Amino acid sequence: MQLSLSYICDRPYNIYQSYTKLSQNYEMSIHMDCMDGHFVPRLGVHPEAIDEIDYAQSIDVHAMISCNNPAWDSILKTKATKIFAHYESFHSEQQCVDFLSRDPRLKLAFKPYHTIAQIDTICDRLNVSEFLLMAYNPGIKVQDSFYDLTTLVDTQRHVTVDGGVKISTVLEQKDNPNITLVAGSKVLFNNMYEANLACLIS
Repeated sequence: MQLSLSYICDRPYNIYQSYTKLSQNYEMSIHMDCMDGHFVPRLGVHPEAIDEIDYAQSIDVHAMISCNNPAWDSILKTKATKIFAHYESFHSEQQCVDFLSRDPRLKLAFKPYHTIAQIDTICDRLNVSEFLLMAYNPGIKVQDSFYDLTTLVDTQRHVTVDGGVKISTVLEQKDNPNITLVAGSKVLFNNMYEANLACLIS
């Protein structure tokens, strides 16, 4: 399992400190959210922030922006390791295929509208090797839907789970080589930070 720290959940120094401490126990990456305020109703980091990370071997970018947003040119010029574009942002599957062919780092992300089996079928159709599963829609404060991660047995692809991940999720999936969990406010970055960190590295 890979643990990816959500960059927007704390100050950059705290992200760095957390990364350093957790890297002794986990395969680590940094998760950067780029949002345009239109495709999703919030704003994330600017693309230039991606290259400001100088300590992580792996950076995954979750681009919650429309497919024709000019920010894509900047994102694709960064040193990001993986870049997830949303299936729902494309007007057709052919447009999606053409877009993904621009860069081998490009993968698909999905809003929580599809079952795992449906996502796997789409990825089969579009020849996508891995995907990001968005467990919650951003900007909606009250949501009670979360994927049952046991359904991930339906796919042999590598899956990044973004949203709703808890410490218990990390501990349950720690030995799963086909999953990346995005660690945000429910895992680490809250008023129980020290206790959360201690639990993760114990």
